[in-house]
Amino acid sequence: MIYNNFIMKTVTGEGFRISCAPDARIALAFSGGRDSVALFELLREAGADFFAVHVEHGIRGESSVRDMRFAEEFCAARGVECRVFRVDAPALAEGEGLTLEEAARKLRYEVFDHLLDDGECDVVALAHHADDLSETLLMRILRGTGVRGLKGIEEWSRSGRYHRPLLAVSREEIDAFVAERGLPFTEDESNADERYTRNFLRAELKRLKERFPALNAAFARLARGAAETDAFIEAAAPFPEVKGGEAKVPLSAFDAPVLAKRCMLRACRALGVEQDVEERHYEAVMRLVGCEKGSRIELSHGITAHLDADGVVFTRGHAERDEREIPFPASGEVAVMGVRIERVSACGEREKGVLYADLDRIPEGAVLRKRRDGDRITKFGGGTKSLGDFLTDRKVPLRARDDITVCAVGHDVLFAAGVEISDKVKVTAATKNTIKITEDGYVR
Repeated sequence: MIYNNFIMKTVTGEGFRISCAPDARIALAFSGGRDSVALFELLREAGADFFAVHVEHGIRGESSVRDMRFAEEFCAARGVECRVFRVDAPALAEGEGLTLEEAARKLRYEVFDHLLDDGECDVVALAHHADDLSETLLMRILRGTGVRGLKGIEEWSRSGRYHRPLLAVSREEIDAFVAERGLPFTEDESNADERYTRNFLRAELKRLKERFPALNAAFARLARGAAETDAFIEAAAPFPEVKGGEAKVPLSAFDAPVLAKRCMLRACRALGVEQDVEERHYEAVMRLVGCEKGSRIELSHGITAHLDADGVVFTRGHAERDEREIPFPASGEVAVMGVRIERVSACGEREKGVLYADLDRIPEGAVLRKRRDGDRITKFGGGTKSLGDFLTDRKVPLRARDDITVCAVGHDVLFAAGVEISDKVKVTAATKNTIKITEDGYVR
């Protein structure tokens, strides 16, 4: 891709470099604060094709509305379109158990993603700068991040859809640029409240920079080194096996912990968890590998890691147990409780997870329900065994057993969907009515 480069000098003699594709339509994330005001002015002076996007999060009452009005008036005075979106971050935070900051960020990026997906813009420009990178890295280090987290904020992210052209520019340079041009801006009063972690770190970093003036450059080098290392790991790490709402990391991956961590991260992403997978979670799973097979450990966001014979399986959430008992249909046709039963003319070719039974041998009073303690099955070929022991013999993981739908009379199991049928209902040469039993989402 060819880029146009626009450089604007600050009063310190340093330069801002604005890079964008020649014909790019840019959506500028515009809060009205001095950082986004500086980026607005640079884009305007460079003649870039852009419009401003202001998201009012519903957090700070009248102050938030005041900032929205400022954004509209600032843009109107300079002949630039301003699109305003009002969202309810407090409601999302309460509904999904997020912090206000997390909820606001999620809603903000949803707005930007919609603009990109709908073709309203080609790229979103964000006004993050060098001090933001330092703050982010310090926060992640204190939380216990790994190599991936040390990449910090990237100049280009999300497949090149988000651009941070001021990432090498310090807060002091931005302040000088805004002051030189006499640009108005808004000030979020909550930024001075050091009860918020980022604000506290911002104040501490300001003091640190007085003694270590090259602090931003040092953090930037750390981020670049981490990015190079991360790219190497990304290419070398195996991918988890994702199937039926589960993600399995092979045990062989744990021979190289750094590769296992990346594979674990991919497993969590496959289950919908994009953030907050931290070093302590990796360490917990690494310890799990040395435990007895069938062991498990609870991680964050409802994810559970289970140790199987050949890997660590990640699952998310726990469905409420189905306690229903549904009479087995006399017709032999039903789709319920994750199982499909249908009449067929004869047994088909052997297929994993598919069972066949003699409809006429299923007695009156049989029900469909989930597996229970005390269940027993007459094995195909004879001999009775507890269903639990039978499932152990079949190497069915503990995590999957309570989800198995069975057909039973009392505790006498006639078939366990996706696993086996009892000798009592097997198809024989005398069978006249054959049923096919298929478990939806079969993963065993």
